[in-house]
Amino acid sequence: MPDVGSSIQSDEIRLRNARSQLQNRHENEVREIQEHNSVEVTRTLENHTQQLETLKNGYDVQISQEAENLEQHLHDVRSRNEERVGAEKKAGEDELTKVKTSYQQRIAEYKKNSEMQLESIRKQMQATAESLHEQEKKAERNSAKREKEISKA
Repeated sequence: MPDVGSSIQSDEIRLRNARSQLQNRHENEVREIQEHNSVEVTRTLENHTQQLETLKNGYDVQISQEAENLEQHLHDVRSRNEERVGAEKKAGEDELTKVKTSYQQRIAEYKKNSEMQLESIRKQMQATAESLHEQEKKAERNSAKREKEISKA
C-alpha cells in the first residue's frame, strides 16, 4: 500500500501544484484584467476629457460667432438709424428752407404792395396838391377879376 499512499501524496502534490498554477494563472488573469480595465478607464477618461474640450471649443466658437453676428446686427441697426436721423434732419432743414423762402416771398410781396400803395398815395397827394393849387390860382384869378371889375365899376 505504500504505492497507494505515495500515489495519494503524489496526487496531492500534483493537485497542489495544479491548484497553485491555477491560482497563479487566475491571479495573472485578474492582474491582466485589472491592467486592461485600468488602461480602458484611462483611455475612456482621456476620450471624455478630449470630447469635453472639443465641446467647449465648439461652444466657444459658436458663442464667438454669435457675438460677431450680434455685433454686425447692432452695427447695421446703428447705421440704419443714423441714415434715418440724417434723412429726417435733411427733411427738416428742407422744410425750414421752404418756410423761410415762403416768408421771404410774402415779405417781398407785402413790401412791394406797400410801396405801390405809397406811390399811389403820393400820386394822389400830388394830384390833389396840384388840383388845389390850380383851384387856388383860379380863385386868385377870379378874385383878381372881381377886384378889377369892382374897381372898374
